[in-house]
Parts: sequence; C-alpha cells; structure tokens
Amino acid sequence: MKKKLVKGIVICGMIGIGFTALGTNVEAATYYGNGLYCNKQKCWVDWNKASREIGKIIVNGWVQHGPWAPR
Repeated sequence: MKKKLVKGIVICGMIGIGFTALGTNVEAATYYGNGLYCNKQKCWVDWNKASREIGKIIVNGWVQHGPWAPR
C-alpha cells in the first residue's frame, strides 16, 4: 500500500514538473480600434467589429457632410 502511494506521488510530481517545464505561452493581443488586433507574431481583423465601425464612419460622414452641407 505504501509503495503504491509513493509511486503515485512520484508520478504526479513528474507530471507536474513536465507541465511546469513546458509552461504556457499566452500573450495578449493589443486592440488598435476598428477591429484590428496585433500580437508579436501577427495582426488580424475582427470583420464583425470592423464592419460595424466602418458603417458608423460612413453614416456619420454622410450625416455631417451630405449634399446639404455648406460648401
């Protein structure tokens, strides 16, 4: 019984050391606005967020500078 317990503890310890040695390589992405994200390896676009932001830009431009705007 004692041998099984010691063997189990040793195996769990080795597994724990293995996970610790491997570690996790998680890095947060930086959000730059309009759906653009970047980390150290790459940049990417969240098109769902980008399309909403682009729509807002178009509508606001039309409302503020439409055909009725003074020239």
